[in-house]
Amino acid sequence: MHQFSIVTPTFNRSKYLPRIYECLSQQGEIDFEWIIVDDGSSDNTKEVVESFNKSFEIKYIYQENGGQLSARNTGTKNANSYIIAKVDDDDLLLPNVLKKVWNYFDIESERFENNCVCLSGLFQYDTGEINGGKFPHDYYVSDHIRYRLNKYSRGDKYEFYVTEIFKKYPFPVIKGEKNLSPHIVQIWLALSYKTLYINQIFGIKNNIIGGLSSQRYMDKYPLGSELFYNEATIPPFRLRLQMHNSSRYIYYARINKKIFRTIYKNAKNRLIYPLGLCRYYLILFKMFLERYQLFNSLFIMLFKEKNKIRKYKPQ
Repeated sequence: MHQFSIVTPTFNRSKYLPRIYECLSQQGEIDFEWIIVDDGSSDNTKEVVESFNKSFEIKYIYQENGGQLSARNTGTKNANSYIIAKVDDDDLLLPNVLKKVWNYFDIESERFENNCVCLSGLFQYDTGEINGGKFPHDYYVSDHIRYRLNKYSRGDKYEFYVTEIFKKYPFPVIKGEKNLSPHIVQIWLALSYKTLYINQIFGIKNNIIGGLSSQRYMDKYPLGSELFYNEATIPPFRLRLQMHNSSRYIYYARINKKIFRTIYKNAKNRLIYPLGLCRYYLILFKMFLERYQLFNSLFIMLFKEKNKIRKYKPQ
């Protein structure tokens, strides 16, 4: 069994893979495998992977295009390690990061310090700016709901998971949609397990056009968004967030042409549902007013132009 499994989902991005290979080659004396999941690429991804010098184990897996999260599920399923992490094809690991992460891992309990199943660190851009800023604490044990979503939700962070636990929570695969918020698995984990948050920079993020980070996947994938917001309506989410998420759940369920009786029946938190429904109608009313104001401004502008034409008298 390896110490680490690094999973890289990729689709027609063969030119970025050598950068990841180079950063993985700078991890020092650590035992890891690199699992590349080719999500139906039509470029030369396979040839590029075969050109790498196998200084560490590389698993190349091809699958029909199913989206990044489907590819992550495939990579996780094939992982053979204590710790698993994702390195997207637009991201990089800093040198010797795996050694630093391993120092927080207890091989006997197969957990991170304080019985945590996830270690969360920082991402920075190539400009040096930290994505979303630092954590409020340098070393803190909590979970994704109480610490991140309830209090400190800004920016992407870099997570390492206990492989054995992470395999129990595959990403949902929704027919007709290829992505949804990756936070959904972190929500499920937060209900049973703890995360260790540290202010250390693990990786560099480069938001390539077309990557998941650059997509408005909430609106682009409404079925996944309906699922995510429904999951996010229960405690330990704060009451305000429960109400907000309930209204968003209703919003996307209506986009998906669900009737209100079905929406209520499927709601994870029926107690908060009436408040979410009220907020949903307030959102609709606000959207109506904004549209009315737009049409009203347009009408006034056209009316003034019409008056100008009427008042104009040719010489």
